[in-house]
Amino acid sequence: MNANWAGVVLGAVAGALYGLGVYLWLHVLQRSSEGAAGVMVASYLFLVPFVLGLLSAALAFRPRPTLPPPEPDAFGEVRAAAQAPGLLAALGVAALSTTVFLVTALVLGFEGVLCAFLAAPVMYVMAGLGAALAYGLRRWWGRSQASALLLTAALPALLGPLEGRLAPPVIYRVVTNDVLIQAPPALVWTQIRSVPRIEDREIRAGWAHAAGLPRPREAVMSRSGVGAVRTATFDGGLSFTETVTDWQPGRLLSFRIQASDPGQLDPHVRVGGQFFDVISGTYRLEELSPGVTLLHLSSTQRVSTHFNSYAAYWTQAIMRDLQRTILEVVRDRAEAQAGRI
Repeated sequence: MNANWAGVVLGAVAGALYGLGVYLWLHVLQRSSEGAAGVMVASYLFLVPFVLGLLSAALAFRPRPTLPPPEPDAFGEVRAAAQAPGLLAALGVAALSTTVFLVTALVLGFEGVLCAFLAAPVMYVMAGLGAALAYGLRRWWGRSQASALLLTAALPALLGPLEGRLAPPVIYRVVTNDVLIQAPPALVWTQIRSVPRIEDREIRAGWAHAAGLPRPREAVMSRSGVGAVRTATFDGGLSFTETVTDWQPGRLLSFRIQASDPGQLDPHVRVGGQFFDVISGTYRLEELSPGVTLLHLSSTQRVSTHFNSYAAYWTQAIMRDLQRTILEVVRDRAEAQAGRI
């Protein structure tokens, strides 16, 4: 196989253009066909990066023509023939092609940062598998294999629309966090029933916020008791209407959640959208000893995609990181207030 910079660039660009081309194709079909899921199908998430890696490695390391054996130099020595690139080189080209694709999708506004971040792990893995296959078949790449490569490349574009017409399964997941607070339940209760404006200095932002998840800002309660409404707002205009379903001062606060403004989140990860929603939330206060409270925060999420296992893993991780951030703010405020009493 012949590897050079021109081939590497060709492979990376071709792979990225292939991914973007299928992306646009599925979005066009989504607009013209009711019920289609666009790129939110397993055919796109798994097959496209696989073909991207296969295509980029195959083009980057094309077979070189058969050359006569090297002749000895003036000293009678025969120069060693250049060795063919190895598997790591093929994987590197696939990773480069995937990176070019993701960066281009971000720059063109096809995807948001959070969506690209969540898709990146599986895309790099599948692209690597495709490149590994291309490397394994390197001795057989030629004109007779071009038709097989084209057919493989067409599969995501053909299977994606068919998969998008199928209703995705719906699953529900519960995520629970807890934090130990050196303050009595009554004082902690005042910090969760209505949350005043949260400043940047109070937030220990986790990986999910670094990846594009908006930061929580406040949650204002209209009144007390069951039926009261709490409006929770985040950066970027994201907001939720939380209707109280259980009200036990100092012990339990539950509410039903409805997204009232999706903010600037990408449609693929939008709360209350077609693929993901947060249904409810509950604070439970447990007094371990006088002046010590264990605060639990749980939420229930809906995930409706064609790859629920992968999507649910990330949505649970995101909610766990978000709930940790909120609980730490409550803890710091409650302990500061307790220290002033």
